[in-house]
Amino acid sequence: MTDVTPAEGTATVTVPAQRRPPQPPPEGRGRTEVADQVVLKIACLAAAEVPEVREVHSRTAPWSRSPDAGATARGNTPGGKAAPWRRSSSAEVRGGRATIRLHVSVAYPAPLRVVAARLREHVSRRVAVQTGLEVTRLDVIVTDLGGEPR
Repeated sequence: MTDVTPAEGTATVTVPAQRRPPQPPPEGRGRTEVADQVVLKIACLAAAEVPEVREVHSRTAPWSRSPDAGATARGNTPGGKAAPWRRSSSAEVRGGRATIRLHVSVAYPAPLRVVAARLREHVSRRVAVQTGLEVTRLDVIVTDLGGEPR
């Protein structure tokens, strides 16, 4: 506050200090968009955290535990030939919702339905926490069986 010293015989006047107007709430200041590739990367990394998942097939990078994952995640067999059953995982964001499709290799002899349910729950939760998006659909395509569970 500012005090003005008056001349003799006049009253004292107090003027409030200048204040900035309050800012609007954070959600009113701008917009955050999360790209499809970011959701896909989070989903692939989260899927790799599930113990029975050996490999997640993605075009951009392999997320796996196998020694020749680089070749197989790119759709090639260890001999260098293209593997037709290898498809890439994908994600699509529309508004506040995400649709994810994961192509994974699962350890043998893990129960596939149980692993798929655990994978859906874990990936959906991880994507929602990190991006704020609701995962409305998460397709799990088991493309291969290999290795033993950890």
